Amino acid sequence: MKKFHYIKIIHWTLLIFAIIYIITGFGITEHKFIETIIFGIISKSIAFQLHIFLIYPFIILLILHISLSINKKSRWKSKKNEQ
Repeated sequence: MKKFHYIKIIHWTLLIFAIIYIITGFGITEHKFIETIIFGIISKSIAFQLHIFLIYPFIILLILHISLSINKKSRWKSKKNEQ
């Protein structure tokens, strides 16, 4: 698997984690609304536990996302300057 595939996997995983993180955040604050939207799958206490648990993988994925994007842009600029 090439590096480009790893970057795409990290970007899409970060997007999924961000969506879940937002939903669990709403599940904590607006638990009645979220329970009706997702058919009662996540209660307020489960949303809080997931929200706390997801912060560490979210931060790690965010750091990887930013560092890979900066690295990709710096390589692109160096190739552009060489031409």
